[in-house]
Amino acid sequence: MNKIKEKARRILVDTPILPVLILYFIASVFVVPNFATVYNIKNLFLQVSDVLVVACGLTFVVLNGGIDFSVTATLTLGSIIGSYIMAMSPIKHMPGLSIPAAILAMLGVGLIIGLVNGFAVARLKMPSFIATTATNLCFSGLAVLLCMQLTGKSSIYGLPKAFIILGGSGKYFVVPIILSALCCLFCYLLLAKTKFGREVYAIGVNNVCAEVSGVNVKKVTVLIMVLSSIFAAIEGILLTARNEAGVSSLGDKMFTPIIACVIVGGTSTSGGFGGIRQTLYGALFIALINNTLNLLQVEWNWLMLVQGVLILLATLAGIAVKKSRKLNVIGGGA
Repeated sequence: MNKIKEKARRILVDTPILPVLILYFIASVFVVPNFATVYNIKNLFLQVSDVLVVACGLTFVVLNGGIDFSVTATLTLGSIIGSYIMAMSPIKHMPGLSIPAAILAMLGVGLIIGLVNGFAVARLKMPSFIATTATNLCFSGLAVLLCMQLTGKSSIYGLPKAFIILGGSGKYFVVPIILSALCCLFCYLLLAKTKFGREVYAIGVNNVCAEVSGVNVKKVTVLIMVLSSIFAAIEGILLTARNEAGVSSLGDKMFTPIIACVIVGGTSTSGGFGGIRQTLYGALFIALINNTLNLLQVEWNWLMLVQGVLILLATLAGIAVKKSRKLNVIGGGA
């Protein structure tokens, strides 16, 4: 009995959103019209895939005690550049060449922005929220300017059908779900089973102690920012395929649900506590909230209000959990 109580206590401390997620899902089955249909469950998992990859990358930054506001700019700029290669470049009629080139270019955008962020934070000692706010504004503006210069419009259409499959159109709806799950699994293994993952947690708890212990804080910080941007670029690939176009406003209004997945899931905003499992639960819960409120025909403004309240409550809960853990350590874990 004591073991069961201890396991239940650990679940509530480590993943407090999980029981709430389960109860909300059960309630939705009985209360929300058309929720428990195959079509809607498919849409629910597609909604999860719309944010899960980028949220997993952002989890590394938050665990490190930082933030990356530029993830939406990364996926947007990558979307425009990749779409141009596939729809407007000299190789647009050769999908076997243009699609791999576009994907590499989009990942390259993520790599470059991640290196810029990492250099600013690790080398120039800029706070991550200032550095990534600046890069977000710069690269978001660049995406809009580039799209307008190339097309005179805000979107680039005419993407190859072979690429659109990545977005889950028609019978291929499982493709983005599988790709998102694989990215999530990779992030989980990287964080939970490697030396790099342990160093991320160590820096998040206390970066000075981590450096004294032999952790190369600057190197790990740069790698974290690069990972965040790379996974944002991957999300941009999936969303571009889903929209069947490169859209200069792709990342608009996306940051709130992305960061909500991380924080509501249970990762501490001050770093050192949480993980990919928590982000997965957070993504499922945020998608579930959005899905059910849409089925109930609730306006978008109310969705944003709910997400804001959830982030606030999750942050307060995280502070309380962190204090509780400190008291347990002081009191010998009693």
